[in-house]
Amino acid sequence: MQDTLILKLIIVAITATFFAVILALVLSFNVIQKLMKHNTNLMSQVRERDEQQASAREAFYQTEHELQKAEEELKKAQDKINDMMCQANQADQAGVLLQQEINDVTNVVDMTDEQFMGWIDAQIESQGLYRNPNVTLKEISKVLGLTQRRITQAIKTRREDNTLAEYLNAKRLLEGCRLLVEQPNWTVDAVAHEAGFGGTTTFRTVFRNRFGMSPKQYREKKRLMD
Repeated sequence: MQDTLILKLIIVAITATFFAVILALVLSFNVIQKLMKHNTNLMSQVRERDEQQASAREAFYQTEHELQKAEEELKKAQDKINDMMCQANQADQAGVLLQQEINDVTNVVDMTDEQFMGWIDAQIESQGLYRNPNVTLKEISKVLGLTQRRITQAIKTRREDNTLAEYLNAKRLLEGCRLLVEQPNWTVDAVAHEAGFGGTTTFRTVFRNRFGMSPKQYREKKRLMD
């Protein structure tokens, strides 16, 4: 009797254990299904995000390519504009040179060398071109409407100061002498600058070489004479 009761208890325990295992398996299966479904959703979202990123990259590369093409077209257009401006400048320079040649011919026909040099001298003096210490033959040529060669040839006809540098310095010296007398309160530096010399040292050197005295001595001598 007792053995039968024990056997029944064992069977009940085994049955309970079996059903517990079955229940655990069912619950585990449900959990696994939910996890797999969640993982599937995540994978789908990842794929969708990757596709969006791929589309964005493709759109970016396409835009970058279009920008590069636009830059190339812009550069070509700029090159064409530069070429046109260069051609226009060349045409303008050719016109200026032609006018200078016409002026040269007119002056040669109408004036003697002495008269022509006198005209150049008057133009340079009236416009104060010599007052610019950095003035060049090219700039003078443009202002006077004459070729550089014609101006150089005219200056060479002078008995002295027959180079451009000597001629301009002679003009500056005359202006310096006038200012030393007419502006007694001006410093030698101020006179040198106003007369067109690049610096006081140059003014003093050229002045002494021409007159055998310093600007200060020249001013004093003129004051005593007056």
